[in-house]
Amino acid sequence: MLPSGIRWVVERLFAWLSRYRRLNIVYDRAPDLFAAHVWIAMVSIISRRLVAQTQTQNGI
Repeated sequence: MLPSGIRWVVERLFAWLSRYRRLNIVYDRAPDLFAAHVWIAMVSIISRRLVAQTQTQNGI
């Protein structure tokens, strides 16, 4: 059993990744291709969150 904080992080990660339709259809292909799509999705998610956080801190 995972602690509640870790479980929330994992569930949130899967929810964010499920929004990328490409990840739902490439799972049956090469593992390195799937890993690359997960990498791209995570970079996209993190960059959007950083931009949003920066804009709220700067009052834009």
